[in-house]
Amino acid sequence: RRLVLFNAHGGQIGLLQVAARELRSRAPTLAVLPCFLWSGVTDLGSLIPEGELQTGLHAGLAETSLMLALRPDLVGVQRPVDGDHVSPQSPAAPPRGWSLEGAAPCAWLTSDLSASGVVGDSRSASPELGQRLEQALVNHWQGLFRSLLASEWPPVDSVVRS
Repeated sequence: RRLVLFNAHGGQIGLLQVAARELRSRAPTLAVLPCFLWSGVTDLGSLIPEGELQTGLHAGLAETSLMLALRPDLVGVQRPVDGDHVSPQSPAAPPRGWSLEGAAPCAWLTSDLSASGVVGDSRSASPELGQRLEQALVNHWQGLFRSLLASEWPPVDSVVRS
């Protein structure tokens, strides 16, 4: 009755939302919920500095730390700072009211911002921070999934009758 599509890699949630809507239209009795790993996790603010939380979009402090905790063998030894898109001198800095992600987003590729593939500051990344992030993510999503399983939401019956 419910299908949760869970994504942990940025840049793909839009595609997941389109796929979810298409699945919902093809299977009218199936509720489809597209979810993004980092969305809505309130504890992130106590673990990641505000600036990095807002601008560390790819392979920055959070993602690098999480990978150091989960799969350190896949993480290189370099810790670049790259992908400046907020300082006024950056050609990638959006005008006031616009952003790379958020309420008024712009479609972007990592290569638009970064030579290294990093969009953020990975210098302080650590396995310890990664473990704390992992716990925050698990706690957040466990709570959401438990409340979902204890409910009948979302409804699949249309309020519009033919």
